[in-house]
Amino acid sequence: MGETAVEQTVCSENFDDDTDFKKLKKVMHKGTGVNVEYYREAYLKRRLKVRLMVTKTNTYSEYIQYLKANPDEFSSLVNDLTINYTKFFRDPDVYVFLKEKLLPELILSPKKWVRIWSAGCATGEEPYSLAMLTQEVLKQSPKQCQVTIYASDLDKTALAKASSGTYNRRAVQGIDEELLSKYFELDGELYKVKPFVKKPIHFEDQDLMTPPIRRNLDLILCRNVMIYFSRDIQQQIYTNFYDSLRTGGYLITGKTEFVAGEANNKFVDVNPACRVYKKA
Repeated sequence: MGETAVEQTVCSENFDDDTDFKKLKKVMHKGTGVNVEYYREAYLKRRLKVRLMVTKTNTYSEYIQYLKANPDEFSSLVNDLTINYTKFFRDPDVYVFLKEKLLPELILSPKKWVRIWSAGCATGEEPYSLAMLTQEVLKQSPKQCQVTIYASDLDKTALAKASSGTYNRRAVQGIDEELLSKYFELDGELYKVKPFVKKPIHFEDQDLMTPPIRRNLDLILCRNVMIYFSRDIQQQIYTNFYDSLRTGGYLITGKTEFVAGEANNKFVDVNPACRVYKKA
């Protein structure tokens, strides 16, 4: 498809002004608390292009003025940067591996407390999927074990939705009907996660680029998040994950993501198809 007149204006010479782009990144950092220097430049410019079109501003300079006059825009900006696309039991083969291999191994280990981190949890579908799955595995286990799931994201709006545990019919389409009736309550047209499913989950606002706040974790899932960051920042985040995991702990990335570079020496590839790695 060809560009619209607005897109052509947005792509004008003024739009690419490097000075204004650098200035805008500083304004964004101050207004959102997110250091956007971490994002790939091409990705950042694509997302900014969307916000400029929505706000009917034609240049970075105009958008800076718009942000100053409309502080609520910072929230929309963060939402567009994080792209909160997710769904329940995304990539079913990963969840089959979790149910049949990883979770039984963790729950049946000598540890009495299994700790999992869903990093970049968006609107909560992943941590709730994990909570349902752990319930299923715990029922088959002869051992008493406590499971805690930490779920973090930068987007406070997405976290608020995740914490509410309320979804429409379309959002729960990927859930088996038996699990749906077991773990959700129907409230009019909406499905609400039952309290006992929410209980082990702790939602928190966290920037992946900052030093990890959790240690000795058994499993980290960070899926379809790394693709937005520069290679250097990916290495830093993978190092943070390494520091957060206990020895022998597991990391699962997105299907299009790889632990590469220096970080590759820190992990052993356990299941290439499901992108499962183990702390070396």
